[in-house]
Amino acid sequence: MFIEAIILSLIIGLIRGGRLRKLKVLNRGSIYILILGIIIQYFIISIASIEDNEGINIILKYTKYIQILSYILIFIGILLNLPIKSIWALLVGYVLNFIALVSNGWTIPNLIEAATENINFPLLGYTIEFFEPYPFPKVLTLGDMIISFGIFALIQELMVGSSYNKGYRF
Repeated sequence: MFIEAIILSLIIGLIRGGRLRKLKVLNRGSIYILILGIIIQYFIISIASIEDNEGINIILKYTKYIQILSYILIFIGILLNLPIKSIWALLVGYVLNFIALVSNGWTIPNLIEAATENINFPLLGYTIEFFEPYPFPKVLTLGDMIISFGIFALIQELMVGSSYNKGYRF
């Protein structure tokens, strides 16, 4: 859902007369940290689906610590850009996902496939399903939806808004 939010927001920003160069307002070093944290999370999700591989099993053994590292990197990337208003939505979304992870043994429960017994904060689990005819069927959390909104709003704020002129440079 994040990729869709980025692409849609860039297209709408350009239609609204926004400029891509205004995206330079973001703290460059913090964006690299943020992207690294997100890549680590996608890596964990990708390798979790691979089975019967000794190398993968060793990595999966340390998934909790890798997730903690990725969240630390993401939070640092967000915190370094807090003067930008829409970045707060990203922070709220990641905090909600982090709460779901920590309170449920480092997994986000899938409430569409499982019962809600013994699940802390069931509203924060995978509860929102996008299915066909949507081209990329998936199940999302409330935090994921807020993050997607935050990504969309951030790109719109930077491309079209007057934040570029306010001097957010760090």
